[in-house]
Amino acid sequence: MNLRERSKTDKLRRIKAAARELFIDQGFDATTIRQIADRGGVGLATLFLYATDKRDLLFLTCNDELASLTDRAFGDVPDDLAFLDQLTVAFRHFFILYAQNRTLSRDLLRELTFASGGMHGDRFQAIRGSNIARLAGLVDRAKEAGFIDPAQPSALVGEVIFSVFASEVRKWLAHETASPEEGVRRLTQLLAVVVGGLRPTR
Repeated sequence: MNLRERSKTDKLRRIKAAARELFIDQGFDATTIRQIADRGGVGLATLFLYATDKRDLLFLTCNDELASLTDRAFGDVPDDLAFLDQLTVAFRHFFILYAQNRTLSRDLLRELTFASGGMHGDRFQAIRGSNIARLAGLVDRAKEAGFIDPAQPSALVGEVIFSVFASEVRKWLAHETASPEEGVRRLTQLLAVVVGGLRPTR
């Protein structure tokens, strides 16, 4: 990289680090964009070259980690497990990560609900879409293995499963003392009902 590119990369790194530290320490609502700029050692005008608004900064701080989480979660799923067990393996990764900082996780999931656009919001939605696509891939494999009725639309089933997860993980995050395994156990119970309705008719 030339000097200009190195400078841009360094500023982005400092902005991300400052935003993450403040969001964790103070919470999303209490943190101001000016605080992030001051801690990152950049001016407000410069900061807005890297993010559209405070919500966009939240996505900026989390997107790389979430993209890595998606790859790790679905890459860890053994082919020889039953479909429900495969879902449990994948979603356990999400509960473990979200448990590492519940305040940041709650703010992130809250803000994504009505998020659209922005420099980093679109990537966040793309990561969500990737999760659904990975689930659809597991559905396809489950159809081939005879666990799921082949007439079921894989993409739609993937979206339903992700919606159940998204709802349940929010409830779990509301309880400070709930462990990742407790969250996984409850989610598995709910998904068992969904999966039961997808089985081929005999």
